[in-house]
Amino acid sequence: MRASIHHIEAASEELTKLQSELVGLERRIQTIQRTLQQAAEAQPSDEQRFVPAPRAAFLPARLIGEPLKVNAEVSARVQQALRLETKKEAEVAVGSVIDALEYCLLRNLGIDGFSLKLGSFGKFKVRHLKPTIRKVGFSGETVTTKAKRKVKFVPLGMLRVSEKVG
Repeated sequence: MRASIHHIEAASEELTKLQSELVGLERRIQTIQRTLQQAAEAQPSDEQRFVPAPRAAFLPARLIGEPLKVNAEVSARVQQALRLETKKEAEVAVGSVIDALEYCLLRNLGIDGFSLKLGSFGKFKVRHLKPTIRKVGFSGETVTTKAKRKVKFVPLGMLRVSEKVG
């Protein structure tokens, strides 16, 4: 009789552990589903012109669950703000946001003047630079530079105010 009670208690403890693991996995699945849904909703319409992807697949691998090694303070603040259980989950969240920004900028790199504004933080702006003719130092030879696409970041809000010294 004692042996069967011991087996029942051990099985009950094992069941409790499995249930807690299942709850954690369900939370991760819901987080990933929300992230994927938000990424799908943020996809631009077909009316806009797009540049072919510079790399084969630039859908972020971190959406699947690989953490991005980021500044410890950033991941700690994200973990606290989102009430996440682990630092790794916070790093995945930060990585997903960074990948979404990168994806959006890469998709619209061909549109001159495209701008991506992030609230009161700042905005990224795509500029196309034409090739220019320059003289080379002492030789006097003229060289044509290549056309370039630049992404410029302009701080806004408190970040912009804090840039000014004096």
